This record gives sequence, structure tokens and C-alpha cells, in this order.
Amino acid sequence: MRYRTLPHFIFPTRSSGTSRARRSIGCGVLTLATIGMLPAAGGNFATAEDTTVAASEKRTAKDDTAKDDTAKDDLAEVIRADIDDAESLSVDEITVGSEDGLVTLSGTVASLMDKRRAADVAKRVRGVQAVLNEIIVQPTSRSDADIREDVVSRMKTNDSLEKLEIVAAVNGGEVALTGKVDSLAEKRVAERAAAGVRGVTSVANQLTVRLDPDRSDQELREEVNALIIQSVYLDDLNIDVNVKDAVVTLAGKVHSAAQKERLEAVAEIWGVQKVDVEGVEVQPDSVDQTVRKRRYADVSDQQISQAIRRSLSNHPIAFSAVDQIQPEVHDGVVTLQGTVSRLRVKEIAERLAMDVVGVHRVVNELEVQYDQTPYSDAEIIDLTQKALELSPYLYRRDFRVHCNRAHVTLYGAVESQLEKEIAGWIAGGIPSVVHVNNVLAVEKPQKDKSDEQIKQDLQRKLKYSFYDKADRIQVRVVDGVAILSGTVDTWRQWQMALDLAIEAGSRTPHNMIDVRFHPPHGASDAFVPR
Repeated sequence: MRYRTLPHFIFPTRSSGTSRARRSIGCGVLTLATIGMLPAAGGNFATAEDTTVAASEKRTAKDDTAKDDTAKDDLAEVIRADIDDAESLSVDEITVGSEDGLVTLSGTVASLMDKRRAADVAKRVRGVQAVLNEIIVQPTSRSDADIREDVVSRMKTNDSLEKLEIVAAVNGGEVALTGKVDSLAEKRVAERAAAGVRGVTSVANQLTVRLDPDRSDQELREEVNALIIQSVYLDDLNIDVNVKDAVVTLAGKVHSAAQKERLEAVAEIWGVQKVDVEGVEVQPDSVDQTVRKRRYADVSDQQISQAIRRSLSNHPIAFSAVDQIQPEVHDGVVTLQGTVSRLRVKEIAERLAMDVVGVHRVVNELEVQYDQTPYSDAEIIDLTQKALELSPYLYRRDFRVHCNRAHVTLYGAVESQLEKEIAGWIAGGIPSVVHVNNVLAVEKPQKDKSDEQIKQDLQRKLKYSFYDKADRIQVRVVDGVAILSGTVDTWRQWQMALDLAIEAGSRTPHNMIDVRFHPPHGASDAFVPR
């Protein structure tokens, strides 16, 4: 049985084939910015458990970071305000402390994902060098046996990790993962899958990475360096890359702890045993616009095509489909053609193309054709409902799942846009699904803020989370609608300004910001063209 998906057009927000014999692990990475599923606005990927901070990262903030405007304000207060704006987090339950750029989070939250979201909010703030996350996750009444069963189910159903040699053990809600994976990136995928299960309070990721002799240190260095240069999230960085015995050492300056984390994740390709970011300094004012300008000016369609294939080849999920995906590029417009086995692969391929420097637009014409015996519509409905129940955000919600020829529609109500996005992401990872129509209604109203409060909150976010000259962005708020004008360098900054406006409480903000290097192409329902 073969289901076809219609091509659709995307306005982005993010060596050809591979001969190595590796097991296909399926999908599970589209993020949701604040929970580590999607890249955050200017942000980062979910990482290993944030309960400790390397001793080296506890050093005193130095150089210009101690002299900038951050020193004039209470860094902890800025983070508290951002946590208060974040969906599902309560500032009353989280205590924030800061000293010399080291932020300490404590308190209690309902889920491990909330604990990580709080750390993500703190890491993006200007002046934060590192985050010590001591937040406690409240245990549930669920048994360890049930939690373990759900962790395994999540890996198999939604993340397709069943072919990996992973063993999950649970004790009092604490999950320990042991076994072997093919890359550090796969290790992250497995941990993320476990962390997203209701009742999990911590994840001890003890997975080991197989040594791959097929890649020399020189090849790894060239590949990591190329991935850094082509990333829209790292487009103004000068990073030194060295590799010895499959250990990648990075050195240079980044703008935030979040960007440092993203840089580390980019380097975690297959063949790499460890990534050392000891030599990466967090300096908020280290923007080098000449680097960014040169990278956008020099890129060609051929280079964009090569960059997309490089990203696909090194991604822990999309690599299996690299030979089935043909990116065609014309004047920065990318058309993805071919056939893939999972909707998640299609989504990831799109995201990887969006995240390449020089891409103006992505047309995703990939067709989804499940490579095994397809599930029936009734089976897809059952799998989707069970997967939604695993989420600590969604298990109390009443959903109605409809499926027609592998096209899933989600009906019901949720309390936040975050919950709606999580539900859509989970449904998109179900085997055999070729399309998800997410019509869930968001019932919980936004916080009641005055126009002046929205403006003040947005200006604060632009000052502490934007990392480029926020004074180039002007803000007006009329009847709860933020109107943004000014100039930024890239679509990523354009999209981040829009996301921050929504986070500040604006309803359907108008983004009138001009972009220097190429047109904005952020996929946001809130964008109103001029």
C-alpha cells in the first residue's frame, strides 16, 4: 500500500551519499524550541542532564562580560522574568541565583522536560556563563515497571530506536540507559526520548559510542568545520577546530551559553568520541559582522546543495535517507525531492535545509512511503493516542485522533501553544503517518498585560537574548499587538525578534523588520506582511 503526500511550501525559520554500513534508527528530533525538540529562537538543542556543571565552567565571568550592561541589572531577576513568561513554568516554584555569570536553579517542577526548559531559558540570557540546574522533579505515583515500558515504547514507536543496543533500567523514576550507539548525536536522541516520558525524574545516560575507524581525524576536522561555517546559528563565529584520536577540541568565542551548547551539538557527528568545548568562551559582545557578511556573500547554489547533503549525511536520523533525497537549488530556493520512509525524516530534511547559510526558501516535495507493511488507520489512531498519553504535558488532555489513509488529524483542546506543538510533533513520529493536521484549540488565554508592559518585557528580551544590536529594532505596541521595525542581518534574527514578541505577550505581532543579507522566511502564523 502506498500513500502519497502533496508537496507544500515552507518559509524557513533552520558529501552526497554515505557508504558506511549503519543501522537505520528512524526519527525523533523536530524541536520545539523550549523543550529541546526544535532549535530555540537563536537557541540550542536538548542536551545531557543539566544537574552538574564542569568545574571549568564555574570560573568567574571575565573580560567585557563583567563590564557590559548586564552588570547594572540583577541577572537573576532577568531570568525570573523570562521563566515567568515561559509556558508551563511557574516562577513561584523556581529559585534563581547568580554570581559572576554562574546561574543556579533550584526548586521543584512537575516534569524533567520543565526542568530542562528552565535551564534553556537561563542559558540564552546575556551574561550567563553556565547553569547549575538543581531543580528537583516531583515524582509521580507511576510504577518503575510502567515507566520503563513507556520509555521503551517511546523509543520504538516515536523515535525508532528499537534496533539500537540500548537497555533502560528504572529505579524510583530515575532512568539509566546503557548499551552502545553509533554517535554522540544518537546518544542525545535516546536521552531525549527517555526524558519525554511521564514519571521520569532524571536520566543517567551511560551509553557508549562505538569507535568508527572509517573516518580519519583530518576528515572529522574538515567535516565539523564545514558544518559550523554553514550553520545559520553560528554564522558570525570564528571557531578553531582540532581533532586528535577522534576527540574534537573547539576554541573561540560565542555569544551565550545556549550557543556554546549548540556548537557542541553540531560537532557530535558519527566518528567523534568526545567534544571538548573547554576553550570556548562566552562573550556576549563578540559579534563579528564581517564574518557573517562574507559567508552570505560568498555562498553559491552549488555550495548550498553540498551543505544540505553534508547535514543530511551527518544527522543521526536523516543519514539513512541521504541517497533518497535530492536537493535542487536555484537562487537560494531549495526544492527537496525524493521518497523517504517516515514523515519525521521529511520534517528533519526540511529543517536541515532551512538551517544552511544562503537558503532563502524551502519547497518540500518529499514523498513519504513507509518501507515496511503499513499500519492501518485504526492502528495509527491507537499508536498515536498511546504516544500522546506518554507525554507529561498531554496525558490529562482529551484528544480525538482521526486518520484517513495515513493522514492524521488531531482534535481537542490544550492549554498552551507549546502543548499543541508537542502533540503535533508526537503524532508526526508515528510509523506510517504521512501527514499531520493539527487543529487542536488553545484554550488558556494569554496573561493580561498592558501595552506598556508588553513593550518593556520585549525590550528586556531584546537586550538580554538577542546578542546583536537590539537598538536597531524599534518596538511599538497597540492594543496588545507589537509592531517591530528596524534592521537585522539575517532571517534567523528576524524570526527570533518575532518569537520574543510572542513570548512577551504580544498577540499576532507585525514584523516589519528589514533583513540585510537575504529576505526573511520565518514560518510563523503571527507574521503579517507589509
